[in-house]
Amino acid sequence: MIIEAEPGIVYLDERTGEPMEVVGEVLPLAPSRSKLPFAVENLRFCNWCEAMAQRDLNDCPTCGRRMAPLG
Repeated sequence: MIIEAEPGIVYLDERTGEPMEVVGEVLPLAPSRSKLPFAVENLRFCNWCEAMAQRDLNDCPTCGRRMAPLG
């Protein structure tokens, strides 16, 4: 699950009720041609390499391929 988390808050799994733990952090790739901040609502997955990229980019910053149109 990818969420924008706040420090000091314990997030619970909706199904099991168990506390979730942070296992990764989304960081911006520099340099980026995107004008959007790195926030959950501005990200999408590349259909080629499954890396996360900002929604306003046409080409994936990780693999360099053209991403599918947003639908």
